[in-house]
Amino acid sequence: MFDFDSVSRLNSYIKQSLNDNPYLAEFSVVGEISQYTVSSRDHAYFSIKDDQCVINCVIFSRARSQLRIEPEIGMKVKVFGGVDFYTQGGKLQVIATRIENLGDGDLHEQFNKLFKKLQDEGLFDASKKKTIPVLPRRIGVITSGSGKVIADIVNTVRKRNPHHDILLYPASVQGAECPPEVISGLRYFNTEKNVDVIIVARGGGSYEELFCFNDEGIAREVFASEIPVISAIGHEPDYTIIDYVADVRAATPTAAGEMVIASYEDQKKEIDNLALNLDISVNQFIDSRRKALDVYKNHKALHSPAYYASEQQAVVRELRTRLEALSGRFVEQNASELNGIKVRLDALNPENVLKRGYSYVSDKEGKAVESVKAVGIGDSVRIVLSDGTLLGEIKDIEDKDDGGTEDA
Repeated sequence: MFDFDSVSRLNSYIKQSLNDNPYLAEFSVVGEISQYTVSSRDHAYFSIKDDQCVINCVIFSRARSQLRIEPEIGMKVKVFGGVDFYTQGGKLQVIATRIENLGDGDLHEQFNKLFKKLQDEGLFDASKKKTIPVLPRRIGVITSGSGKVIADIVNTVRKRNPHHDILLYPASVQGAECPPEVISGLRYFNTEKNVDVIIVARGGGSYEELFCFNDEGIAREVFASEIPVISAIGHEPDYTIIDYVADVRAATPTAAGEMVIASYEDQKKEIDNLALNLDISVNQFIDSRRKALDVYKNHKALHSPAYYASEQQAVVRELRTRLEALSGRFVEQNASELNGIKVRLDALNPENVLKRGYSYVSDKEGKAVESVKAVGIGDSVRIVLSDGTLLGEIKDIEDKDDGGTEDA
């Protein structure tokens, strides 16, 4: 066994061994970009991975400026370069000299397929989103039982309002155990109905570390939840399928803690303002009623009931006078009209006509004789006067139309 007397000697030996290996001096490797950041000096630091392993890479600014592509997370690439070992940090990385695009990586392709499928089914529709309660009595959190995330959420909620409960459902937030445990947490809260809102959270991580939240089962369980769900996965740039299905997306777990509950101080100020406005309104109402009561209290009718009765009697007398005046005019007007009608009827009365010296002739049956042609010589007739009737016989007829006389 070889003895290294220091870490520096060991790291130097590793570096030298790697440099002496011709297979590692210059090679190409295929993988999917899972992290990609550019430094202030235009060096790009990234990782490539397959379904089992990850390796760190760097491409310096001179080589990067020669690239024909702009690398992106999820892109499937072929990286050309060699291995280098950074002795001070004890880190191995690939020094890339060239990067070729081979298309979208497998995980990126899976994301796009699932995204389109769920989008077409309407799981992302804004109309399906549930409203987050303003004052939840208890907040459910699905995340790792240990670590910074649950501490951040608890501290944030407690600072904003210490009078609310938080119920944790521990779940894996990375790897194969993540989807079934997160689904189990969602089902637990919906079955027990013991919280008013649910936060599903995890801290930052690489694309593949967060990929467990691009799970169809989680997405459908979030969509089916009767309790509103807030997703808080990763940091601001990180988007997973659960973010699109959830009722609200928070950029970070801390942001989820801020949006899930209103500030106690803000609520107290709002309640104080409402109480003040209510007090002002009540006092104004009481004051207006008091003024109205004073008006009624000073009315003469309250001081002397006889005054009120006298007023009412005066009103009655006035109404009676007006009614009698109207009645008199009505009777006078109608009497005049009736008198005129009586005069016209009297003028048309046959008896009155006879009294003026007129008479009428009828045959022996009583039928009025209206023409000389209606009778003949020797016919009996009746002559009616105002005071009686004369019986006669036709002796002669003078017809105006014939211009002559008919003798008996």
